Amino acid sequence: MTSLMLGILIGTPEGLLELIPGDTPHRRIQGAIDAIDYRGDMALAAGPEAGAWLHLGKAWTRLELDPALAPEGARVRAVRIGKAGELYLGLEPAGLLVSRDRGGSWVSIEGVRALLKHERSVKTPPGASAPYVSGIVFPDEGVVAGIAGAGAWGSRDVGQTWMRRADGLDPMVRRLWDHPERGDRLYAVADSGYYRTDDGGFSWVQSVNGLDRSHAVDMAVIPGAPDHLILSVARKANGDEGALFRSINAGLSWERMALGKRDEFARAPLVTRVWDSEDTLFALAEGVCWGSHDGGKSWLELASGLPSRAHVLVGAL
Repeated sequence: MTSLMLGILIGTPEGLLELIPGDTPHRRIQGAIDAIDYRGDMALAAGPEAGAWLHLGKAWTRLELDPALAPEGARVRAVRIGKAGELYLGLEPAGLLVSRDRGGSWVSIEGVRALLKHERSVKTPPGASAPYVSGIVFPDEGVVAGIAGAGAWGSRDVGQTWMRRADGLDPMVRRLWDHPERGDRLYAVADSGYYRTDDGGFSWVQSVNGLDRSHAVDMAVIPGAPDHLILSVARKANGDEGALFRSINAGLSWERMALGKRDEFARAPLVTRVWDSEDTLFALAEGVCWGSHDGGKSWLELASGLPSRAHVLVGAL
């Protein structure tokens, strides 16, 4: 599999930026981008108004979706590239589309829409028109979808049937991550904090030991024994008054982490691990991009003058 080498991808309210350290950032997509995924020779990006975009090695191309699959008013809220190269789009109102031919054709996993019709506890997230798919991860068997307003749900039969996997999890789940080596371990963040499961999502535990604020925004998973985690947390639900915390025991406890000489920021920083690297990380805080090659122990400033407000950060190297 050949890497695209797109550099550092930054989703902002104005569009998608590609940043090669030492070079000027380039805007490749116009319109707010708040979901990005990258795996080897493919990249996916999307935003509620910008739509969904795919990069296959030459340029970003907008994905034209059949109105029967994504009706008027539906917005793409989450993207994910599967283990075998499948492309997933999570929608608002809650829906899930998948392509197994690199975007050539799409099918709707109808079970996602059907399950919400029978749930009495579903709530509409603040600022949204309906519950929406906020994350897509792959445990050992099947797929787990996070639905903002309805927790997490898992399927082992390609989406025909779904089972709730949200015991102990905040139903307003913001994002999900899977472990690069252990399929039974998944992670989630919500306005109430950080959550982890070791059984594929059936039961979740929350850990706030050492955190001085509760609104979790972003996270990077550094595999090991035990896992090291970098967590971005804010004091306010809109992401204001943010800080980074590091855990060296898979999230059982947390300690404050600095970028340079600062450990407090007007906005919650973004952080990401390069998908095929054990310890290469990037962080974005108040318009400055930082890099680490030792799992977050030390950081080097890579670029400044970037947008102070960004939605998502991905290292496509």
